[in-house]
Amino acid sequence: MQMTWHHSKLSGGTAAAWQNTGTGPTVVFHHATALGPRCYAPFLSELGDSYHLKALAMRPLWQDAPPPNPRREWDLFADDMIEWIEATQKAPVLAMGHSIGAATTAMAAVKRPDLFKGLVLIEPSGVTRRIRLLLKLLPYRLRQTKGPAAEVLSGPTQWPDLASTFAFYRASKAYRRFDDATLHGLIEALTVPDSAGIKLEYPRNWEAHLYATPPLILPTLKRLTVPTEVIIGKPSLFMDPSIARSLRNSRPDMTFQSLPDYGHLLPLEAPAKVAAAARTALDRLS
Repeated sequence: MQMTWHHSKLSGGTAAAWQNTGTGPTVVFHHATALGPRCYAPFLSELGDSYHLKALAMRPLWQDAPPPNPRREWDLFADDMIEWIEATQKAPVLAMGHSIGAATTAMAAVKRPDLFKGLVLIEPSGVTRRIRLLLKLLPYRLRQTKGPAAEVLSGPTQWPDLASTFAFYRASKAYRRFDDATLHGLIEALTVPDSAGIKLEYPRNWEAHLYATPPLILPTLKRLTVPTEVIIGKPSLFMDPSIARSLRNSRPDMTFQSLPDYGHLLPLEAPAKVAAAARTALDRLS
């Protein structure tokens, strides 16, 4: 599937969207933290024959975006999505997101339901009320010394070659279910060349900022008025089972598909199976 980059000037910088030439319904896709649109090539390729895919890069991947603002949380990306859709698309559109991309797509749809025809939310991330309250008690800088934010800030961002990068990721528990070929493809999509070899494309300061500012997501998901389908994997730190359970109970009108053999990174881990679930959801919504 041929994908090309398209750029649009917005108030926060120059937005970039990775698009195919499909003639089917338009589907806007929003990616996860630290994973740009290119990381989803195997997943998107499974859908490319049926949809006009437009994978909107979040502002950490815009060439002229400013650094993170400690006073702005994930909803900034929802505002960017709204502005981009208004500037470039014929609304309403189908939208699909993974992790933070699912959460921010939901936020955008709550703010501007008129822009969306239907949503497919894959593992929408966020935290429980207890975790949110605990984080609010900590100063912003201190939050970056705990949990995932601290881990990413202490991790490497450069390697001399792909083999070294592969060895690093192969040792990570987060990628233990990835076969070697899938992991190699992901690493190539995560990195760009630099003078010392290769480096991560996604800025670590943005990654740490997003881990330090997760939203209380359940109220947003409950307020959705746009037809919505949810795809979830096995319970994880990034998708608390209590959130999924409460949403199922409070919104019986939403359709859930469960793929319990896969973790939070399921569109990358099992692109064909997750794309099949996404296709079923998109077909119902369209």
